[in-house]
Amino acid sequence: MTNAAAVPSPEADLAVHVVDVGSVEIVLKETGVVRPRQSVAVKSKVSGRVREIGVAEGENVRAGQLVAVVEPDAQASLTVLEKRLELRRLKLDRDQKERVSKRLARLAKEGLSSEQSAEEAERDFLTAQNLFLQARTVLNVLEKEANQPESKSDEALGADPRGLTDYRILAPIAGVVASVKVKPGELATSGTTGFSQEGALLMEIADQSQLEVAVNLNEIDVPKVKRGMHAKVTLAARPGKPLDSVVDRVGVAPFVDTTRASGDAAKTVVYQVALRLPERPEELRQGMTAMVDLTLESRAKVTRIPVLAFEEKDGKVLVRRKAAVTASRPSSSAFEDVAIELGLRGERFVEVTKGLEPKDVIVARWPREPVKKK
Repeated sequence: MTNAAAVPSPEADLAVHVVDVGSVEIVLKETGVVRPRQSVAVKSKVSGRVREIGVAEGENVRAGQLVAVVEPDAQASLTVLEKRLELRRLKLDRDQKERVSKRLARLAKEGLSSEQSAEEAERDFLTAQNLFLQARTVLNVLEKEANQPESKSDEALGADPRGLTDYRILAPIAGVVASVKVKPGELATSGTTGFSQEGALLMEIADQSQLEVAVNLNEIDVPKVKRGMHAKVTLAARPGKPLDSVVDRVGVAPFVDTTRASGDAAKTVVYQVALRLPERPEELRQGMTAMVDLTLESRAKVTRIPVLAFEEKDGKVLVRRKAAVTASRPSSSAFEDVAIELGLRGERFVEVTKGLEPKDVIVARWPREPVKKK
């Protein structure tokens, strides 16, 4: 569709653009942070004084290596002592009922006792046996958490039982000590006395062999992101040198990001997206800031124009194109409004599906102010 009234204007006074063929991309720009793919917070499940920290920040550790020792508080030590005394009592009770059961079974066989008495004695023994095994399991769990030798069945009647004298903490994974939160002599507080499920944070161990970039995307953008999508990552410590990356994981469970806005009403629901870095530059470090350009959609070899070269008006998309040369107008510098149809809209270029051809000359910036996309 061509407007009958052409807009004459000297060509030298206009910033023009020659319609070309190229790629159009929709790129999502976000800020991310470099993090290890696997990281473990090492905690003490008992409160107490830190006796020993066996590693330093930046040190490599192997799985199962002793990294810290904590002197438990009185409650934690007493808990283990009570469990060991309870195990001793239950073993005495079990052994006594086992002897009664065997004796009544022998007497019943000789006709000197009733079978019912023998059966009741056997049930009492089995009940005592189950209670003993249950108590031993509970004690062994506590001993395992503290990396202590586990109490066996034949040890319950040995020397006098003791409480927990030290809580030994081993590295759960192989990696690098990313941070150490306490020093020898300081108190490790788990929040409760005795054994706690939360635990007191002592250090963080991270697998630095696999670093990735984590990006928080809002609930509007995250459905557009798929595993395998291409992205460019530029480290703040390495400006002007983007790294190729690929979307490795897209979060399925949201969390509330309170860093983007203040106030409960302004909290933003975001999803985490992890980007894999095939290349690992020397500058790469855990915790670094990264600028991420995530390509959501791309089309190659399409007719395209700059994003500021069109105007949307009365439901139509218009561009100002240089009028064609005709026999009656062999050297025209007039421009005319032409209706076009658009496809993919990128940050710099938009795809033209109808109304323009490559090498057409159009006004490069028209209208002069950016047009809001509908």
